[in-house]
Amino acid sequence: MMITLVYACSIGVLLMALVAWAYAVFGKREMARGILFGCWVAALALFVVNWLLAQAVPFGNMRQVLSFFPLVSVPAAVYMRRWRGADLTAHFAAVAAFSMLGALCMPLQATWRQMPALQSPWFVPHVTSYVIAYGFLAVSAFAALASLSKKHAEIRMRAADEVVSLAFPFLTFGLLSGALWADVAWARYWAWDIKEAWALITWCVYLIYFHVRANANFASWRRPLILLGFVAVLITFFVVNLMPAVQSIHSYAR
Repeated sequence: MMITLVYACSIGVLLMALVAWAYAVFGKREMARGILFGCWVAALALFVVNWLLAQAVPFGNMRQVLSFFPLVSVPAAVYMRRWRGADLTAHFAAVAAFSMLGALCMPLQATWRQMPALQSPWFVPHVTSYVIAYGFLAVSAFAALASLSKKHAEIRMRAADEVVSLAFPFLTFGLLSGALWADVAWARYWAWDIKEAWALITWCVYLIYFHVRANANFASWRRPLILLGFVAVLITFFVVNLMPAVQSIHSYAR
């Protein structure tokens, strides 16, 4: 029964995210927002079911983390529209859809249980901060790509800039909390593990982006750096975890 609920909720989130994206793209924004809210409700139900199955906060594998993205995307879209003046409903819906598509491609691992290294007070804040950061950075990359079209190009780039500004504090907290957690779990803050190294590379790319953005002479570098940063996010989140040849102390996250 619980497994059926997981699949039903997952497919429901995916379909509603796709429909919301389609409505937003074709200008029916009110309808898109309503459907996106339904997507959030389904994502919340999925999170609860995953929690019951795992008997812990469901952040222990790739499928569970990807399933959490829509739960972040929907309130973030509302925040950007109401307080930042950027209607990115289509972009957040697309991120939710892609994340759920990825989740459905991952094994269910319904019997997963927290290993000792994950039983830490840092576990939930560390993973949550990275989920928020990566979700926002995905949206910024989509907005930067959309700005390649000459129509409303600068408005879209400003929206991308706003989203990166919101994501970077979460990215920074994720990096720092990971180091503090590592000291508790493994008695060292940093091990130059491949996942740690790519997390640092990702953070550095966005740090360079902020320095470039502050200088009008290098304003044209904003878009390439946002896209390069998101490539680094994809390597950190997917490639490092999923490549069989990669040896990592973070392999429990596969």
